[in-house]
This record gives sequence, C-alpha cells and structure tokens, in this order.
Amino acid sequence: MKNSKKTLLIVGGGFAGMTIITQTYKQFNIVLLDQKSYFEFVPSVFNAFIHPESIFDLTLQFKQSKFGILFIQGKLTHIENNIAYYQGGQIEFDYCAITIGSNYTNPIKSTIPKLSDRFIELKKTQHKIIESQTILIIGGGIVGVELACEIKATYKQKTVAIITKGKILSTMPKSASVYAKKRMQDLGIEFKEDYKGPSLDSNFDLVFNCKGNTYESIRLDDNFEMFDSKKQFLVDDYLKIRTNPKIFCAGDICLSSQNETKTAFSAEMQGEIIAYNLKHPNKQIKSYWIPNTYIISLGGWKAIFIFESFTFGGFIPYLMKLFIEVVVVNDFRGVIGFNIIHQIMNYVVYMMLYIYMIIQLLLAIAPLGSKIKQDQRVELKRIQQEIEEFKKQ
Repeated sequence: MKNSKKTLLIVGGGFAGMTIITQTYKQFNIVLLDQKSYFEFVPSVFNAFIHPESIFDLTLQFKQSKFGILFIQGKLTHIENNIAYYQGGQIEFDYCAITIGSNYTNPIKSTIPKLSDRFIELKKTQHKIIESQTILIIGGGIVGVELACEIKATYKQKTVAIITKGKILSTMPKSASVYAKKRMQDLGIEFKEDYKGPSLDSNFDLVFNCKGNTYESIRLDDNFEMFDSKKQFLVDDYLKIRTNPKIFCAGDICLSSQNETKTAFSAEMQGEIIAYNLKHPNKQIKSYWIPNTYIISLGGWKAIFIFESFTFGGFIPYLMKLFIEVVVVNDFRGVIGFNIIHQIMNYVVYMMLYIYMIIQLLLAIAPLGSKIKQDQRVELKRIQQEIEEFKKQ
C-alpha cells in the first residue's frame, strides 16, 4: 500500500524542531535537516564545561531517533517553492518548519557536526579553565552569569570577573538581578556594570564572549523582505512565513507579533502551535502570549526561578531545572511516558500564568474598590450633614 502521508521537512533539530517531531511523527513523513548530528540541551551546557562527560546526558543522536524520521546532515542554503536546497542535495516537501535557532560563540553553542568531536571540544575547554588563573566573561546576561557562577563555584581559588555595558540580568526582574549579584558576591566574582572602558582581554588568561546571538542568512524565493535587521523571519499569527503559507518558523530565528523572549520554553511552545496547525489545517490556532519563564543556574546547587515578575532562588529551582532537563531529553529520545510528563509540565506553567494574571488583576482592582468605598463614605457623610441641616430648619 502506498504511503499517503505528506512530507514534513524540519530544518533544525533544536527545542522547537524536536517538539514538532514528537507531536507529528504519526501524521507525516518527517525529514530532519541539521548541520549537527545531535540535539543538545543547551541550558545545562555549562555543567559540561566542568564535567565534559555529562554532555552525553544532555544529548541525543538524530540517527538513533525512535520517531521514524529520515535524518540528513547538511546546511540549508535556500528554498524555492516547495524544494529545499542544502549543500549536497535537495529535498521536496509538502510542508516545512524552519527551526534552526541562533548562533553563539563556541564553545557555548557549538556547530561541531559530531557528538564525539563536541566532547573533545568540551574537554579542551575544561583544560583551558583548569590552566587559567584569571577568567574574564564579557556580558552580564543569563549566559554570562551562569558561566561565571559555574566556574567560580567549582574553582574557588580562581579570579573570575564579568564586565557588561549594561546591568547584570538587565532584562530580568530587579529582584532576580539583586539575587544574582548577591550570589556572585558570595562566590567572590568581580563584576563591573555599565562598563565603557578599553578592552581587558590582555589582562586575563582566558576570555569568554557572552554578548548575544547571531542568525543564519537563508534565501527564500529571492524574497528578502521577510527578514528584519537581525535576519530573523517575520511570521504571521499562525507562525507561517508571510510569503509562503506552507513554511512555518519557530524558535530564535522567528520574529512573531508576540515578540516573545527567546528561550527553550518559548521555542517549545511555538513548536506545539506549529504541530497543532499542521495536524489541523482547517482549524488552526494563532500564536499566543508565552509567559517569561526562566531558571538560571548560579553554581553549586543554587538557581533562580523567574516567572514574569515573580522570582525565588535557592536549592528548589536547581532541582526544578534538573527535573526539566531529564524530562525534556528523555521525551525527545522517545522514552515511553516522558512525553506525557512533558505535556503536564507545560500545562502547569500555563496554570501558573492564569493564577498570576488573576492575582495581578485582584491587586489592580483592590485599590479601586478601596477608593470607591472611600468615595461612598464621603458621599454618605455629606448626605447625613444635609439631613441634619434640614432638620434644624
């Protein structure tokens, strides 16, 4: 019997791509195109800087996928109509999801094709850290803070410093920034905010650049207007490329009307939206607001949990991140039962969002109710005074 399934091409096996695979492999013939041969749980990669062998707990090889996909290792160059061209061949598809993510400086986010070579890269990074007495980290965002804390918590005698042109965790709630700075002070990490001085690279044995993401440039039917200034794809409310309704986009490279913060969680949520729309072409849903949710590791057994403006730190957030890592990696590996746990975990986040929104609404209404009662008391007092004056007459 001829296979009647349509072909779904997924470009990039990151969080969004793997989410789409786990939820659509029964309905489509899936072809995965990726430069690398493996998925990597990047949010926990700094532990592998200290313990390189842990990378094998954070990864899965695409060729060992249990979802029946066809994996092709290569780099997408351009797409014309329903044909994707990569270095060495082409792929014809019915639908396509571009989820290639973003680039970061090595070895933080590596483009090394083979997992064995990635392990060697991490071993070299570990050796550099061990051999260096002074380490400078440029950038005070999530990546810079996590890396500094991981190194200093393990190698207490080393000098670790952060310089940033802005504030530490400037995009996070103030309480998260305060907690992170207190943790860094306790560890003995030196940090300088609003730094506008000369380069300090020559003053340190080892320097890590943690200043931000860059994006790949991909040509689609010679239509470059779909890129913004950062080379991200502009998508409609259904996460479709605006000039081709057969092509979806999610993750770091996607620029939607929600303007969501780029995290592994937001990539997963967009992957779920695309998976649903692929399976229900006549009943598609629009991209919705994705809550800002983070867990930032702070070395040792400490982390910060951030949900919108709510934050708390300590051992529990560390356990939460470890739990998420185990669930996500095993779900993407196809281990029975973990997909259900993963779905429940995501639903819990949205339940937290609804509760958070209700609390915010009540907090906003409470002062209004108090003012109304005060106005009522003033009016009642005025009426009583008028009645008393009327009686006197």
